[in-house]
Amino acid sequence: MPSANPLSSPIECTDDPARVDLAQLLDLYRITWLAQDRTRDQVRRALEHSRPVISAWEGKRMVGFARVISDLTYRATIWDVIVLPSHQGRGIGKLMMHRVLEHPDLRTVTNFVLLTKDRHAFYERLGFRKERDMAMTFRR
Repeated sequence: MPSANPLSSPIECTDDPARVDLAQLLDLYRITWLAQDRTRDQVRRALEHSRPVISAWEGKRMVGFARVISDLTYRATIWDVIVLPSHQGRGIGKLMMHRVLEHPDLRTVTNFVLLTKDRHAFYERLGFRKERDMAMTFRR
């Protein structure tokens, strides 16, 4: 059950990519539908090409993660927004998304894209809206 007091435990949210623990991030991926089969090398490479990278910490435990790929001028795509199920409902996802949307590297970006199959209401409360017929994909 979610805590009555959001963020009742101290949560540190950082944009330092060096802080991301790959083993803990792989564990986060494995509990979601996002990327259960990603390898350590794939995740490391994705992190190297993402900016900003946001992670949320409760002590030494990574409890949340999000990353962005952007031209840092016009557009940014938000990827891999994850919060441990045991920590959902405590404001961690909202905190991370605010860190993304307000990040200095993204200050001129006017178009943020987020692909998700769930949690639509959460993102709509943050100002996102559904746009039909706007996406095309190519998969290998």
